[in-house]
Formats: sequence, structure tokens, C-alpha cells
Amino acid sequence: MTEIPTKRDGRKENANATQAALQSAALRWFSEQGFEKAPVGSICADAGVTVGALYHHYGDKKGLFAAVVEQVDAQLVQAAMAASQAVIQKGGGAWDAFLASIDTVLQAGTNAPMRRLMLVDAPAVLGAQVWGDIRQRQGLGAMRGSIAAIQANGIFQGHDAERLARIVLGALYGGMDSLPDDEAGVQDALADTRQCLVAMLEGLRNKDAR
Repeated sequence: MTEIPTKRDGRKENANATQAALQSAALRWFSEQGFEKAPVGSICADAGVTVGALYHHYGDKKGLFAAVVEQVDAQLVQAAMAASQAVIQKGGGAWDAFLASIDTVLQAGTNAPMRRLMLVDAPAVLGAQVWGDIRQRQGLGAMRGSIAAIQANGIFQGHDAERLARIVLGALYGGMDSLPDDEAGVQDALADTRQCLVAMLEGLRNKDAR
């Protein structure tokens, strides 16, 4: 039986390429200038598309910003999950895998423009509802899964996974927000922040073990 080749959807491919170009250019501008100072015209020029294309795909500048924020959060989640999985593949346990994901997120926080984008501009520009929805789909959803995974390994049992995920993620965001903008002191601050977070988590883990 002859297999019929799948017909390519050129319009969908073009739309995807346009969105990818716009989000890549917008990420650069939003990270470097912030939401308010990033000109729509400059974003579109860098992306090689018309201003009309931006409004067609995203509605307005805020819609594009929301897409960029979700993309960044999704990429961070993917990086954290990859770090966790790498530990498991090397024979590590669930706890070490969990800490590897925490380390990955904290390390990303040393990027000051990214940190401002996600922790300052995102909630201010998008508002609590939209920002909260993105967190539910990305960071909080992933943290909830991580907590459930280590609970399945006998850690943090007896605690509500949703509540604990919110507490841990809140502490993680707070740790990122505490990092300085100057590169000279950021690594020392990162080490101190990690030590504090791990001590808090270890304390809860050890309390549960007693």
C-alpha cells in the first residue's frame, strides 16, 4: 500500500516562524530595556516583520510580553527538569535530583535582566491573574510535580503537595530576588542563598524523618 505523504501547512509554518522571530527579538528588548521602554517598532524591525504582524499574532505589546514571559518560564522549567533527570540517570536519588533542579533555577537568577523580567516586570505588567496563570502552567505546576515525586520516595510525606509547592517556589523566587545586580558579588550571594534554601529544606526533611 502506497503511503500518502503528509501535506505541509505552509501558513502554519510561516505563522510559527513569525512568532518565534517576534518572541526572540522581544526577549532581547524586554530584558535590556524593560517593558515600558521597549519600542514595538524596534522589536518588529529586529524580527524582520511588520508591526501589523505583531498585533495579528498577539493583539498588542502586552500580549507579546505575556508570550515571552511564558516562554522563559517554560524554558527554565525544562532546564530544571533536565538537571533533575540527569542526576537520576547517573544513579542519584530523588532528593539530590530535587536539589539539582533548585540549583538550576537559582543559577538562572544570576542573570539580572532575566530576573527583572520575571520577578519585577511580569507581575507588574501582566497583573496578578495572568502572571498567576502562567505560574500555574509552568513553575508552580513543575514544582508541584517535583514535590509529589519526592513524596513518593518517602520525603515530605504528611504535607499537602500544593501548599508545599507554593511555599518552596515562593522561597526560591525570594532567593533569586535577593541576588545583587553587580556581577562581582553575585556568586558569593548565590552560594549563601543556596545554603539558606537547602538548610530550610533539609530542616523540614529531617523533622519529617523523626
